[in-house]
Amino acid sequence: MSTFSKVNFKTINYNSFRPHYPPSFYTILTNYVTKGNKEKLPISKAVDLGCGTGVATYPLLNFSQSVTGLDLSPLMVETANSLVSKRCKEMEVVDLSRINFKSGAVEDLIYQEPREIPENSVDLLTAAQCIHWFKDYDSFFANSAKLLKSGGTLAYFFYIDPIIVDFSGPSNGDKAALLKKSSEIYQRLVYEDPQYIGPHWEQPGRSILTNFCTEVNLHIPKSLYEDIEINTFTPVNGKASPTDLDMKKEGIPLSTFIDYLSTYSGFHNFKDATGDKVDFLNVYLTLLEEELGWDRNSTTIDLVWKTGYTFMRKI
Repeated sequence: MSTFSKVNFKTINYNSFRPHYPPSFYTILTNYVTKGNKEKLPISKAVDLGCGTGVATYPLLNFSQSVTGLDLSPLMVETANSLVSKRCKEMEVVDLSRINFKSGAVEDLIYQEPREIPENSVDLLTAAQCIHWFKDYDSFFANSAKLLKSGGTLAYFFYIDPIIVDFSGPSNGDKAALLKKSSEIYQRLVYEDPQYIGPHWEQPGRSILTNFCTEVNLHIPKSLYEDIEINTFTPVNGKASPTDLDMKKEGIPLSTFIDYLSTYSGFHNFKDATGDKVDFLNVYLTLLEEELGWDRNSTTIDLVWKTGYTFMRKI
């Protein structure tokens, strides 16, 4: 997580190239929070931990009167704040004071007393794409429960490595075989080959994430939370159901996919460690061209992400 706090990390790129959680997911979340009773909307207060540039924070305005985003990186918070006027206008939110972003560690916000946020005051506490970085899950769950109102919701959700499920453009073989090969190339360069990103992921966070945060779920205290709902999704032939956290991008150029890879924390750590000795992104594109017959200028691809979410309600 410390990678995203570095001065040279391009937060605008992160905001532009990262996938966004779809409206259908927020419908699932809203239904859970209200137990399907829309008369309970809007809720009073939502807090988004590890908010980054606000990708998953702004949509909370659709069903929460007040939203606070917290992130360890001042750079991320600066970008999130710079987008308030634009995003609120897009969402037809007139009162900009309904959302605010602040820099700080999760530990400072919810662990330490006196608490900045009063106990028993939060309707919804979210952690999008960041739960795998938290260090002490027992303390996290216990202190989150102190902030939540009785019946309040704690929700964390995430996406993992994208899978190329289709492509359009030149190629040199059977489509199914080429898609399988594309996954093998991704796995090799992003994880397996020690010359590239693999050794530079921050651990154990990355391993926790790639295992669908199973380790996190094991720490959920049944004495504090009920109605625990855990859902994970791995695309099969690119298909999802309406109840899945369905994250995808269709018909994107290879260059856009490469831009997405450039936002990986592991990639930035790799660049810091190796300098300009190896042009990883060009190596990746060249392999796709040589082994699959794709063209960096004309091939487009469809991506679907592996995803997961866990919801629970404070007793």
